Amino acid sequence: MFGQRLGWSSVFQLPFGLYVKLSRTPNEASAMEYVRTRTTIPVPAILDCPYSRWLIVMRTLPGKPFSEWEGPKLGNAPKEQLQNLQDGLADWVNQLRALAPPDPHRVSGFLGGGVESFRINDSFTPVGPFRNPAEFHGQIFCKAYPDYPEPGDERLKRLIAERPHKDYKLCFTHGDILPFNILADDELRLTGLIDWECAGWMPEYWEKAASLRSAWIRAEPWSKIIRDGFPEYEDDMILEKRIQLWFQP
Repeated sequence: MFGQRLGWSSVFQLPFGLYVKLSRTPNEASAMEYVRTRTTIPVPAILDCPYSRWLIVMRTLPGKPFSEWEGPKLGNAPKEQLQNLQDGLADWVNQLRALAPPDPHRVSGFLGGGVESFRINDSFTPVGPFRNPAEFHGQIFCKAYPDYPEPGDERLKRLIAERPHKDYKLCFTHGDILPFNILADDELRLTGLIDWECAGWMPEYWEKAASLRSAWIRAEPWSKIIRDGFPEYEDDMILEKRIQLWFQP
């Protein structure tokens, strides 16, 4: 294959503004086409998907990865730019959440099979699908313990007890909204959202949980952008923080 490989990724830059991605899952191309035709979110236009949709040939989008703004550059960005970024991300997520799931109970990948998520495992091994959120939350990667790895308070214990009975809405979820998957111009105006391999039908808080997984939950100002842009699901994030004390994919 000719072209320039981008870092350690499976994405290759070709001439004429084209990219080729060796996707980990056939879900990705299908999810991209679905979002591009049903929302205003800028998603790369797919030109071809040979080999049963494991290979994606697509056009480039303007902008550069938001990750290039991390550190002092982002910390010194004008407040108006940060607010526009936060508002833009919130709009994208709300558009995804408005898409009705094919099954209002089944937690799954985009095409109905297993869930593929870096929040669950770095090997990207599918898990599930699951008949409902209660079955999903019964898995080891969603387990929070009231007295491990340290004693919890009464609120934590109550949330752990309530979760199996909580009625969660299922939403279309990108599943990996992090700085390196967001494209923006020099004024921090959003220009694209890429890498849809983790897309699926997940409990409504999962987008926020995936965006604050592992070290990202402590990475400022990214974690503040996510917390302020998506103030809901405080209870679920308390459980996520507890889970992350012991579970690291």
